[in-house]
Amino acid sequence: MLKKAVKLLRGSVCVRAKSAYPERMLNLCSARGIEFWDVRWIDDTALSFCVTRGDLRALRRAAEGCGAEVSIERTAGTPFFFARLRRRHALFAGGILCAALLLVNSLFIWDFEVTGNETVPTETILHALREHGVHRGTFIYSFRSQDICNRVLPELKDLCWVAVNVRGCKAYVQVRERVRAPERVNESEPTNVIAAKPGLITKVRALDGEKRVLPGTSVQQGQLLIAGVVDTGGTEKPSVTTRFLAGKGEVWARTWYDLTVRVPLTYEKKVYTGKEKRSHTLIWGENRLKIGAKGSSICNVDCDKIKNQTQWTLFGLFALPVTWETETLLPYELEITPRSRADAEAQGKDMLETYLAALLGETGSVTQRRFSTAVEGDTLVVTLSAECEEQIGKEVPIAVSEG
Repeated sequence: MLKKAVKLLRGSVCVRAKSAYPERMLNLCSARGIEFWDVRWIDDTALSFCVTRGDLRALRRAAEGCGAEVSIERTAGTPFFFARLRRRHALFAGGILCAALLLVNSLFIWDFEVTGNETVPTETILHALREHGVHRGTFIYSFRSQDICNRVLPELKDLCWVAVNVRGCKAYVQVRERVRAPERVNESEPTNVIAAKPGLITKVRALDGEKRVLPGTSVQQGQLLIAGVVDTGGTEKPSVTTRFLAGKGEVWARTWYDLTVRVPLTYEKKVYTGKEKRSHTLIWGENRLKIGAKGSSICNVDCDKIKNQTQWTLFGLFALPVTWETETLLPYELEITPRSRADAEAQGKDMLETYLAALLGETGSVTQRRFSTAVEGDTLVVTLSAECEEQIGKEVPIAVSEG
């Protein structure tokens, strides 16, 4: 493979030598250090072989010495390729123009890649950059990254750091989102702990304040569980009969839920008509040019819209500022399709399980569950009866009047 590559770079010539004794040509080549290969006998007086482009002149002199006739059959390699281009002025000029366009193209931004954002949408970041002059088609030396970052950050309150690095035709936007400081909690503020929902108390853990319920007690929503107002009785400190504390703690209880959902036994299914409408758009930077589009791209019937974008590149190495977009419209009709009871029951159970998990949060757990189903008309009623254990204590501030 390496030898072939070297021969292509140096250039090779396939010649035909005709003489009464053609084998003398091979002997002369060996004696004069002329490299040859691919020897092929044509007849008793002629043979062909290949030599390098640099040895062609020495081969002709050797042929004159032995009275042989040498003719060129074919040539190959880089030197001959560029020699042919010199006679094709339009092609040569086109190559120079293409190289110049690639050089100019590399001085503009044609693509963006945003990384580091989780809550802030990419479109919001790109819109802020556009407002300050950084978009597709922007000259890469027309702005300073630090200046852009200083102007963009005040507008994006959820970001604390932005960096724009340009490599080739692509701008890499790296961001870091701001971590909000948690709200400060006043540990000395008088509070009570009340029941966020009804239940049967299983465990009370008071960190501060006075317990007002014991395990095994049934409580209702809003009932006082841990009091932040404590009566001292006036024996130890007669001047202070009431103390205000920051009632804190955890109160665990058994809770019960009865959740119901109705699942239709029929649903609308998409049935595609088999027809499709395609339109093509050539995107050059920020400009769009529709090609071969007839009429509006708005579908008069129900349809799915699929967009495929392909950015043009040169040999997969250089990104061009051209994107080919194909938009396909697939019309469909809605067909009423029956749903089996098993599928409806499975879907209802999943919905109820998800809703129950949201109600319990991360700390609650389900100890028992039972499902029941019943058909009412064209719907299936799925009911979940669950027994759970969760923390129902909720801190509420105590209004203290001064005076």
